Amino acid sequence: MAVRPVYTEIDHTADVGIELTAPSLTAALETAAAAMFDMMCRLDLVEGGWRRTLTVEAREGDRENLLVRWLSELLFIHHTEHVLLSRFEVASVERERLVAVVEGERIDPARHRVGLEIKAPTYHGLLIAETPDGWSVRVIFDT
Repeated sequence: MAVRPVYTEIDHTADVGIELTAPSLTAALETAAAAMFDMMCRLDLVEGGWRRTLTVEAREGDRENLLVRWLSELLFIHHTEHVLLSRFEVASVERERLVAVVEGERIDPARHRVGLEIKAPTYHGLLIAETPDGWSVRVIFDT
């Protein structure tokens, strides 16, 4: 079973968001993905068995676009493959390209309760920034 990520859930009008800090950009991207799925269905209830390697590309030098495209790709997989993702390993990240391995399992209605349906990450209030202590991320999701 996956370990639940450390993040803060923030309320935003009709939507929901997350804020988190991480020691590296790689860890920030992994934690943002884990937090998004944890808000939908507790990650400690999701096992492995389903695995895929992904490459996500963004506009050159645009980390915000890379973050949104990363989370959007994961949501696309969730909706089209009917899987809950629980493990995220970013193998490499450049300013415009991310390669990662993601794991999870097909949704089992007997074990998984998908409570919050996230439609998409938004650019509203989006933040991904290097700080003296690592990286800070804030994402608001359309629900």
